[in-house]
Parts: sequence; C-alpha cells; structure tokens
Amino acid sequence: MKALKRLPLWAWLVIALAALVALVLLPGGSKSTFDVSGEFLLHPIIRLPKVGPFDLSITKPVIYLWIAVLVVCLFAALVNRGLKTKPGRLQVAMEGIYELARDGIAGAVMKGGGADTWFPYIGGAFVFILVCNLVGLIPLPFGVGHQLAFYAATGNINVTITLAVFTFVFTHYAGVRKKGPVGYIKSWVIPAPPVLKQFIFVSDVISEMFRLVSLSVRLFANMIAGHFILAVFFAMVLVFQSYLLGVVLQVGSVAVFMFEIFVACIQAFIFAILSAVYIGTALEEEH
Repeated sequence: MKALKRLPLWAWLVIALAALVALVLLPGGSKSTFDVSGEFLLHPIIRLPKVGPFDLSITKPVIYLWIAVLVVCLFAALVNRGLKTKPGRLQVAMEGIYELARDGIAGAVMKGGGADTWFPYIGGAFVFILVCNLVGLIPLPFGVGHQLAFYAATGNINVTITLAVFTFVFTHYAGVRKKGPVGYIKSWVIPAPPVLKQFIFVSDVISEMFRLVSLSVRLFANMIAGHFILAVFFAMVLVFQSYLLGVVLQVGSVAVFMFEIFVACIQAFIFAILSAVYIGTALEEEH
C-alpha cells in the first residue's frame, strides 16, 4: 500500500490508460436485445375475473400502491409506538416531514383557517406520493420475466389522474362549502364589461379543467422519464456488449439515480403545494 501511494502521477495515468485499453479490447459477449417499452406494459400478475368491462386482475401499479400504503402504515405505527420526549432519528425524520407539510406547504400557502381544515389531505397526499416515488427507486422482481426492475406507481397515468381528481373535487367542494353554490360561481366573475366578463368566466372554467390535466401529467411525466432513462442505459449495455460502455453507463446510471431521488421528493412537494394553492384559492373571497 505504501508503494502505491508513492507512485508518481505519470504512473497513475499509465495505469488508467491501460485499464481503458483493456476495457475497449475485452470482448463483451454475444449481443442481445431488450425491449425498453416492455418494462412499462401492464401485464396481470394475479389474474382475477372480469366484472363487466372492468378487469380486476392485479397489475404492477396496484402492487406498488399496496407497498406504498404498507410502508406508510408501518412507519406511522413505529413512530406512534415509540414517541419519546427525546426523539430518535426516525421520530425526528417523521416530525420533519410533518412540519414541512403543515408549515412549509399548507400553512405557507393557505390562509384564513383553511390550512387547519385541509392539512390532513395536503399532508397525506404529500407523504403518500413521496413514498410512492421513493419505492419506485427500489429494484423489485416485477420486471419482464420477474427480473429486478424499477417502477413507480406514480409513473402510471391512471394513478396520477386519480390523485389529481381528488384535488379537483376537494378544491370545488371547499369553495362551495364556504360560499355556497351560487356564491362560489359568482366569485369567478370579476367586474368587467359584459363581453369581457363572459370571456374571462369561460377562461376560468377552461383553466380549472387544465389544472386537472397539468397536475396528473406533470407528476406522471417526471416519474416515468427517469425510469425510462435507466431502462435505456441497461438496454444499451445488452445491445453493444462493451465493458467500456458498461462502466460509462454504470456511472451515468448512478448519477441519474441520485437525481431521481431529488425528483421524487420535489414532485411530491410540487403536487402538494399546488393542491394547497388550488384549495386555498377556492376559499378566498375573490377568485
């Protein structure tokens, strides 16, 4: 070890160059194919009978949703049973997430008492989406041929649309509950000349529908993009069968994986804070 530490810089460069040449010259084996899109196709894992037009078979997103729910329940139970005056690491982490959702999201955006009422939904959505996103970064045996693969429940458009529908419904429910149906609709109308007033009202209605689309598509697209890149890197190694390319792509995969952890956290935060903004806006006196 001491001899290695005494090697000059030029010797390390020679060793690195020799390793690079070896990676280029070493045969990588026979080429094979890998269908990237196959990782995102939904095949029944547990087949169940159909009820009318609905297939009740258990697919990959359902299993990942179950895992996310199980993780949330286990963490909540562990923290609840181990509450201490001097908290441990797990309790500190959970309290940090709770304070972020309560003060950093709901409390920072929703004013006038709405934060206390709607924090359970905002905080629940934040934690659930965060866990779904992070679980998707754990390789589980639900890939093609039951191989280890990455997949996030929030990478399925049906899941994100359902989450966005909850926010959409709760937004208008909150407005109608506070102002009444007529008063809530009137809050969309601003003082303006007749034609302009009608145009703005129609624009508001259209924008409400686009909120539903933007909430669901933003989360879905961001979560599926990183998983798709990781799958492409893996496919390139199989196709080209090069040790050099394998090392380069491995480094790239680690970088993408670390970035995906950041994306998983920030997308949960964005969904929660936008939900808080929409519900808070519906509660305001003027829309």
